[in-house]
Amino acid sequence: MKMMNVCMLMKTEISFERDFESQVKKYFIEICRCLPKELREHLNKNRMFAVTKESNNNMEELKKCIATTVKSQSHWGENVPISWTKLESVFNKIKKDKIFNFSDLLRLVQSTKELSIENEEDLKTALTFFHETGVILFRSETEKIILDVQWFVDAFKCIILDEIHWDTIDENNCDLFEQLTEHGLLSSELLDELWKKHNINEHKDSLIYHMKQLDMLAELSKVKWYVPCMNKQKYDEKYLDNCNVSSRLCFLFEYLPFFVYHRLIAACINTLKMEPWETAGKKHIFHTVTILSCKDWTHRMLIGICDNKGRTDKEYPYSIEIQANVTKPDEIDTKLTSNYCRRIFEILDELTRPFFFGESSFRVGYRCKFGPFGGNQEGQIIKEEEMSGSKIKCNKCPSVHQEDVGLIRRFWEVITVTHFKKFYSKIPLKQK
Repeated sequence: MKMMNVCMLMKTEISFERDFESQVKKYFIEICRCLPKELREHLNKNRMFAVTKESNNNMEELKKCIATTVKSQSHWGENVPISWTKLESVFNKIKKDKIFNFSDLLRLVQSTKELSIENEEDLKTALTFFHETGVILFRSETEKIILDVQWFVDAFKCIILDEIHWDTIDENNCDLFEQLTEHGLLSSELLDELWKKHNINEHKDSLIYHMKQLDMLAELSKVKWYVPCMNKQKYDEKYLDNCNVSSRLCFLFEYLPFFVYHRLIAACINTLKMEPWETAGKKHIFHTVTILSCKDWTHRMLIGICDNKGRTDKEYPYSIEIQANVTKPDEIDTKLTSNYCRRIFEILDELTRPFFFGESSFRVGYRCKFGPFGGNQEGQIIKEEEMSGSKIKCNKCPSVHQEDVGLIRRFWEVITVTHFKKFYSKIPLKQK
């Protein structure tokens, strides 16, 4: 009887293992189906490991695989000055300070002979390397260096994680929390409360500076910031009922991490000095759409993100789209819109380039129909290279229609003719 019970147990365990492995394989295939072909090359069935909570099953194999994969990276084995490796050990010793002054670090390294870093320029070069490899946060224009990146990340988590909020919210600050959790608007007063228990407030200015530089949040004033990833508001096209609008320029992506859109909005506010359009005391900033006022206070630029999976052209299922608008009866200045388009293009290219290893991160197109932005309901997207001749016939819409190419392009003509074509000339033929 005991032997029979042991055999039954072994049979059950084998059956469970097979079922578990089968589920893992199915999950792997589901992941493959969700990703575009361009990303699947980074997956490998041989690097798939089934692990369970509180178990060492497959852990050694997983560790070996990680080590092998890291060593296969192109930067593995690159030569760096020995003094830089010694400098990293200095970071570890002073890391408890979290933030260190550049001038103090310079004096420290100059007094440490084995480092062989004698001047400010050599130190900045080394710090830039460690910044780019994620060891520290450093910018040459600021005195403060963040030595503990995880501490910096934890500081931002205090702003965006709900479980931390519930520990701090009370009858006195609930309105401020609603502004943050519903609209993404963060006040200095609330930030002080969120960071108080973590003893972060003494470094508030430095943390905010680096968060702005990384486009994690946007500065609206010295005492208020916009955190795009916290905004839950829904957009309604009625906001543009009394506006003249441009055509819609579309940046097309095979895949698009949502935080790219958030960082783009923050960069437009931080770098281009644009401000959220406000009427009747309401800022027109939403979860997937933002309307920003240009410097002339007449023109506004709508920046929205669309999911185009249901479209006839499935090659690029995601798009970030921009549309200029002015209050009637004003007319849109196409030279101004082209200039803003160029700046937005450059920011978006810089934000997405690290994920595409120097290749084209997106293509360019236009919606085939005019009208206030309302998501991906109006018209199909026509790619830039398809816009030949003076007229274009759109066969992608249920009802075939013909549009004037000049009318669609004129709001973005300067950049379309010069910058985009110059940009595309650098793209490998297989990408065209």
